[in-house]
Amino acid sequence: MTEINRSSLLSKLKHIKGMKLLIEQAVLLYLLMTDEQTPVWVKTIVVSALAYLLCPVDAVPDFIPGVGLTDDLGVISGAIASLGSHIHQGHRSKAADFFK
Repeated sequence: MTEINRSSLLSKLKHIKGMKLLIEQAVLLYLLMTDEQTPVWVKTIVVSALAYLLCPVDAVPDFIPGVGLTDDLGVISGAIASLGSHIHQGHRSKAADFFK
């Protein structure tokens, strides 16, 4: 399985200004991926969604003001919606703490 470097992910997330929802959702997926209880098939979906976020080539380029991150948010939100039964309150609490 593809491995995502934690520092690379957090560095990318911290530089996205004004996108608290995207960052919190990406952190939530990261926490789900690093949970030992998470099934491999779920981790595969999470890695794919996070890789799309980190990939410099998107359907809508990130540098376009106002709309550049909408495709990223859609992919991340879609992954969360499809994996919701595997996301626990502990994951959500830790993701919310990312901003504190």
